[in-house]
Amino acid sequence: VASRVEARPESLERSIEHIVHKMTKPTTWGLLYDSITEEFAFRCKCAAQSLRASHAVVMDRLLGLNMSLKQERVCLPIWRSSAKFMTDLSKLRASNNDAAFYESLCNVLRQASVEWCDMEDLTEFMDDQLAPLETAIDNFRGASEASSGAHTPHVRDVGRLMFRNFCLLDSHVFRPLCLAAYALVHEAKAVQGERHGNNIVEVLEGFHAMLVSCDVADDHLSASKNTKDAFVENLVSPISAAIEQLRDWDIRGQSSRQLP
Repeated sequence: VASRVEARPESLERSIEHIVHKMTKPTTWGLLYDSITEEFAFRCKCAAQSLRASHAVVMDRLLGLNMSLKQERVCLPIWRSSAKFMTDLSKLRASNNDAAFYESLCNVLRQASVEWCDMEDLTEFMDDQLAPLETAIDNFRGASEASSGAHTPHVRDVGRLMFRNFCLLDSHVFRPLCLAAYALVHEAKAVQGERHGNNIVEVLEGFHAMLVSCDVADDHLSASKNTKDAFVENLVSPISAAIEQLRDWDIRGQSSRQLP
């Protein structure tokens, strides 16, 4: 019995390889690609639901705020063109909220980062099992993208794209997530150099790593929507500029960005 148990993982691995090779023939690899995309999308929708359910009170509070994302983005105190009268126009500026509220915002961003890490672990595992599919994608890209300009991502980037589209850009997550990040930028800037401010910057840096990872090209093979531009405009660019402003001076690369 012991010998059969020890041989089980190897036999399962051979079975996976056999199925993958059968599913990556020229006539069937697209079906496998779509199936994996759908599986990733479902898991990311579950992550969005978990994020909403775990932080329902603060998410509902942020959703209920009558604010313009564009105005709040412009009023962030991290652009080279920022002026005090502009930042004072923000309804998210530090003086309007309390410590407990900021901690709840940090928890929202922390869980978003945790959900992303779980997705990264899954896509890494899938990537290791799907080498023939990666080859099929490469062949398809070589044959079509040079002439059409269409983009078909590899498995790791499919997972990141689905996380962006179905978790971060979920209709009940995206706006609260943006406002939570913007409010933390205001608070971190107001208490920059203090322990509380350093803790917020640490949360923002983890959140920023997730955003940069999810800043992948849109998929023109699947039916997913083009979301890269809105994602970059509302999250990647402002949070990248905030990190440049708020991190320690000796490791900061360059001064804050100009408002895009």
